Amino acid sequence: MTVALRPMTGADLARAAGLFVERHRGRRAANPLYPDSLDSTATVEALLEGWLSTGEGIVAEQSGDLAGYLVGRVVSGLGGVQMSFMPEWAHATRADAGEAIFSALYREWCRLPGRRETTLHTVVVFADDAPSHDDLVRTGFGRHLIDGGREVGAVEPVDLRLRDRPGVDVSRPTLKELDRVNEMEAELNAHLNSAPIFRPKTPGGGHVYDRTWIERPSKGLWVSRTRNRSGGEITGFMSAECGAQEPKSLMSPPVPHITGAFLSPDARRTGASNALLAALLEWAREAGRESCTVDFETSNPEGSAFWLGPAGFEPLLYTMARRLDPRYATDG
Repeated sequence: MTVALRPMTGADLARAAGLFVERHRGRRAANPLYPDSLDSTATVEALLEGWLSTGEGIVAEQSGDLAGYLVGRVVSGLGGVQMSFMPEWAHATRADAGEAIFSALYREWCRLPGRRETTLHTVVVFADDAPSHDDLVRTGFGRHLIDGGREVGAVEPVDLRLRDRPGVDVSRPTLKELDRVNEMEAELNAHLNSAPIFRPKTPGGGHVYDRTWIERPSKGLWVSRTRNRSGGEITGFMSAECGAQEPKSLMSPPVPHITGAFLSPDARRTGASNALLAALLEWAREAGRESCTVDFETSNPEGSAFWLGPAGFEPLLYTMARRLDPRYATDG
């Protein structure tokens, strides 16, 4: 069936929002880890209207019916570099629209006259949207980031029982120990900025762990120690926070989101990471939370292996990125 592509206008917003909500409700029915924050057409229409007001969009129609849409705009991110960004709610395609519909929308969007070019294009797709994911891969995108989730009350992986393993202690840090946690936060950022990850450096990035991470019930911070070390020296930390964070499809209503995790190299494979996660999940469970989320770079082999392995998280969103040679950009 022939697909007609044209620029998106305000008159298309209601139909586009309805298409997204229809697809998303089906997604949520299959996976309860997605909250109902984007089940309202009014909510999604407002998001699209704001995005389109300073960006550009494309719609695809088949026999007069909306088959898909895509909206993108230039934002600052990934180390302060300007990029063309399309959040997970800024695009959707009809389930029966056929293959390559997303790549057709994207190609047409790239050719819009007057659109400011950038050398970095970033799209967030739902993990169950295999056609759009594959379209992006064929268009030169690769996975940059994974947002994952897991049920807090689910049966824990066997490895999490290692929290009781002899030789590993997990506890909340004292105020005096926050300096060591912040030193480890700096080590974490150095690790993420180095090979093989090469995370784009963000000015002012990273957390500062102050007394609020001990006192506020919405924040949780734990440290690990190896008992055979003199003085119970801290070997790692893990932190989580409940708040209105991004992306909207996962973080509203607020759920515990893991904001940091690091182990000293000589403390790895001791069970400390499993013990830290078990303490975090117990905190979330006691607070009445049903799920927990985390995001991590796909280029981080240690992190990916842990979060998708013994930690029990499943991918919910993929952030896909495509870098262009600056010589091709007219206004990068």
